[in-house]
Amino acid sequence: MDSPPPLLRIRDLKVSFRRHDAPPTQAVKGVSLDLAQGESIAIVGESGSGKSATALALARLLPEPPAMITASELGIAGHDVLGMSASGLRKVRGKEIAYVFQEPTTSLNPVLTVRTQVGESLALHRPEVKDRDAEILHWLQKVGITEPEKRLRAYPHELSGGMQQRVMIAMALCCHPKLLVADEPTTALDVTIQKQIMELLAGLRRDLGMSLILITHNFGIIRDVADRVAVMFRGQIVETGPTEEVLSRPQHPYTRALLDCVPKMGARQARLRTIDHAALEALGA
Repeated sequence: MDSPPPLLRIRDLKVSFRRHDAPPTQAVKGVSLDLAQGESIAIVGESGSGKSATALALARLLPEPPAMITASELGIAGHDVLGMSASGLRKVRGKEIAYVFQEPTTSLNPVLTVRTQVGESLALHRPEVKDRDAEILHWLQKVGITEPEKRLRAYPHELSGGMQQRVMIAMALCCHPKLLVADEPTTALDVTIQKQIMELLAGLRRDLGMSLILITHNFGIIRDVADRVAVMFRGQIVETGPTEEVLSRPQHPYTRALLDCVPKMGARQARLRTIDHAALEALGA
């Protein structure tokens, strides 16, 4: 029996940015990737490796221009993203693919309550919902927000960073997206809250059967969240494979260099290792 088509299919994705009279800067250089329904993948790499540009290009969230997005194929849930009109893209964004970004403080509107902001997502993508407040409360509870009735009337500045990120996750998931993209969702949070948010995302993915793309520079948080790992370096995927296999038997020198930078419990060394880019260039990496 034939396997179902992938939820996400990317072939030769390229993203460049125009800069006035200067030649375009290429941020993504021919990425190809498939993601099945219900599968999760972590895209790992340093800042500037092209991770976020790749993620934003999936729903064409980069302003065009200055961005230029090309691909031989870019499809989400059967939709040809590159061939879609602006109105078609608005229907795909939020409904088929939703995003959670790294800075909830800047993503949430400071002058609107939690009720208003989550309600706007429901109004746009699930207008059939009659009791909107009950649905909002359901999702606030689902993402682990305490006293959801009280938080419903709160403004973002009245919530902790962890609570704000949970609101962002509720906003993303209340529209039942098939694919959630979490772009560095724990960067602004302390270590304890980071762990809680990652456990929340892993549990919600299993419960809802959705696919997940986790964008991160941190190998330390992906083991229990991602089925597969794709390592990005200078705009290209240089290694991909099952998470445990990549973590225990990395093949590419850049992957090994990244893993060497992760602090290890019980290890005694004077300084953490850093990535030697000159050495990687010499190897042709």
